[in-house]
Amino acid sequence: MSTTGKAREELDESLNHSGLILITMESGDESEVAELSEIYDLLRNDARTIVNDLRGGVKMWREAAGANVAAAGFILILALTTWNYGPSGPEGTVLIGAQLVLAVVMMGFAVFGFRKYFVLVRRYQGLFKRVEQLG
Repeated sequence: MSTTGKAREELDESLNHSGLILITMESGDESEVAELSEIYDLLRNDARTIVNDLRGGVKMWREAAGANVAAAGFILILALTTWNYGPSGPEGTVLIGAQLVLAVVMMGFAVFGFRKYFVLVRRYQGLFKRVEQLG
């Protein structure tokens, strides 16, 4: 047995007698740690870009929700126009009903989008402020 192996065995034995548990890394664990270290280095180097991309993604939820509100408003105006100038009878009623249902669905998407936006803003607010402070 080599000197290093003997010293390690003595250390393991003394730690086991003292009540401490020694955790050894398997070769698979070492490669995983190396891979995670490499990923961490990449994240650290591109952190500002990643945070700016994240901020853009959060803003995208707000913009999509706003577009849904605009679309719902347009559909409501279309429904009112159909009410006054569109076909009468059952065809007009079905057309207006379909437009109103579509407007409600679009408003539902808008509510979901704004809710998601505000949740993400609260979740990442500290991160965004930290990046702004760093310049």
